[in-house]
Amino acid sequence: MSLTLSSPQIEDRGGFRERCVSWATRAPLFVPFLFVILFFFVPMAWLVATSMSTHEVGSPPVFTGTLEHYARFWTDPFYLETALWTTVKLSVVSTVLALVIGYVLAYYIAELPPDRRGFLTSMVVVSLSVNIVIRIFGLNVLLMSGGLVDSVLTLLGMPKVRIMYTELGVLIGLVQIAVPYVVLPLIGVIAAIDPALKEAAASVGANKFRTFWAVTFPLSLPGVVAGTLIAFTLNAAAFAIPALMGGGRVRMMGMMAYEQATVQGNFPFAAAVGISLTVLSIVITAIYLFAINRTFRTARKAT
Repeated sequence: MSLTLSSPQIEDRGGFRERCVSWATRAPLFVPFLFVILFFFVPMAWLVATSMSTHEVGSPPVFTGTLEHYARFWTDPFYLETALWTTVKLSVVSTVLALVIGYVLAYYIAELPPDRRGFLTSMVVVSLSVNIVIRIFGLNVLLMSGGLVDSVLTLLGMPKVRIMYTELGVLIGLVQIAVPYVVLPLIGVIAAIDPALKEAAASVGANKFRTFWAVTFPLSLPGVVAGTLIAFTLNAAAFAIPALMGGGRVRMMGMMAYEQATVQGNFPFAAAVGISLTVLSIVITAIYLFAINRTFRTARKAT
């Protein structure tokens, strides 16, 4: 008995085979999405669930959907003043200072001839390859009592300024870590600006200051936005710098979450602090991008 396939059946099998081949060729494209889902969204979902769980000493968290840990953090003046305000203040100020310092460095490097630009750019990259803990220990030697800064102030007859284990010390550490992340995107953006635009501005009588604000800075905004966003998110979530340079006296939210989880054993409250930090960073970033877009959209309409 012979079994023959009709034309529609043969077409269905051919179509199925083509779909399988198409899915097989596209499968590698889903690996990055799978990685992000598995190692970012799944832990975040676990963190949200933990933050809405009850806490009892000696017992694992039990999910109940409670918001008591969020209410505790967002209504207690102690946490608002010592963790929330400190985090916002230091991360915003350090980002602004990193932008000022980084923009000057990036502008100088971008204006150099290409053969000299590469060496200084590689020096910025090399600074990122040094472990952050080693860089912090280097800052400790520089800023500690009896260190280089303290010795120079003493030689100049100036009063001693305590830097280590204060907000000033943490701020210096945050700026030092953030500057390379601001410099690198800015170098490429500023170097890509067409010199003819600056020459055109100069030909109509604009001085260097006017040319910078009318041509260079607006065209370098993509690098400014990228660098400041990276610097802000890194500094807002900083842990090593406030831990090693703050000496436990400067409590940012990342450090507080760590203390709650490891010292107090209160994982639900630590998770609530972590989720609050994430939401806070997203809100500040959204406000920043909205202000940038609105400001330059208005300026573009005015011109």
